[in-house]
Amino acid sequence: MLENYFYSDEWNQEEKDNLIKKTVYYMERADLPDNIIKPHSLIYGETGECIGYSYCKPIHDLISLRELFQPDNMKNYHINQTVLFKIAEHVLDILEILSEKDIFPGFIDLSYLYVTVNHPEKMLFIFHPEFFQAGAIPPSYPWYASDIRLYEEEFELFDKEKQGTADAKLIYKILTACSKGNVKIPPNQQNQKLSWDYWNMLPREWKDYFKEFPNRGITHEEMRRLIHNQIGKEVKSDTSYCEKLKKKKKAYVLITILRQAEKSVHDISRELYLLQEKLEMHPSLEFEQGFVLGNRHPYTRDFRQYSKEYRSQLGHVISDYSFGETILIAVEMMEAALRKEERPSFLFILLDGEIINDKIFNIALKRVERLKENWYTKVILVPVEEFRGEGYHLLKDLCMKGNK
Repeated sequence: MLENYFYSDEWNQEEKDNLIKKTVYYMERADLPDNIIKPHSLIYGETGECIGYSYCKPIHDLISLRELFQPDNMKNYHINQTVLFKIAEHVLDILEILSEKDIFPGFIDLSYLYVTVNHPEKMLFIFHPEFFQAGAIPPSYPWYASDIRLYEEEFELFDKEKQGTADAKLIYKILTACSKGNVKIPPNQQNQKLSWDYWNMLPREWKDYFKEFPNRGITHEEMRRLIHNQIGKEVKSDTSYCEKLKKKKKAYVLITILRQAEKSVHDISRELYLLQEKLEMHPSLEFEQGFVLGNRHPYTRDFRQYSKEYRSQLGHVISDYSFGETILIAVEMMEAALRKEERPSFLFILLDGEIINDKIFNIALKRVERLKENWYTKVILVPVEEFRGEGYHLLKDLCMKGNK
């Protein structure tokens, strides 16, 4: 799902120009971790001036760390020290990957770090990488007095060593549940009561580490060792969150196109593009994709490793074809793959046309129902618009059944 982000009118022209340059820079970088929600396309105003960009929002209910660390939310979402350590671990995984690629964010603002609402410790995203440093353009996050005191010199551009200090400060703010930008080490007992409480819960080695780290070298490895000691994990220090995700079993994803010949190709192509982009940006899902379009000389791609550069281009001229037979081809392709190797599986049906509720279509519905029951396949209907026919409502009801 595409959402828009607009540049602030409070920024001066130089700040806007730098942000636009950095937006384009990170929009074109193909090597960012999947947890970094990068720009999708620029947005222009009526006068032709760039006013922001769009991005593809993850399919999750999210909350920023700044919001999460409010006392009421800490209680409502059952946040404890163990959850904070797991969130810190995910952040450290991403910071390590960025460091390996010589990407220096500077002091990341907690309002741009998001976790899932139901399980904050499970997944983490960083929004707005245009605030990172890009080449000779410095990061755009604010500096605070407590940040400046971490360094012996004033500077604009970060390197690995300076970024390591900023990373340690970010981990510190997470472990002390600090929602403020300016936080001291240790926190102020009077106006940062929650952070002070979590500071007191930290083991002695963490307290010593944070008190001393401005005066000694910073390593991600040391922070990882301390995190693993705390949450009791025996994981090698170089195993990152993203690397662990890659070891998960790949899912089968089959996309089926049901489209009337007289319909414009624009709407269905847009839905296909957005679906594929949403899938490839899903950090917990790697998959092999199958593709079916039509039953008369059907355009199909059997399951193969999905390529991020791959985008299906639908032909502008097609013949009428049976939606029921097309669904049957898709189901047979899915069942054949699952018989070879059982995996998580998803069947997406992209619809742009009225369904003829004939005998073949009803047979296809029964096969889809059997696919859902026998192989626990999740079937998702993606209509371009709300259709009225009986066949549409039968398919819609079947897809919704058991998909909650």
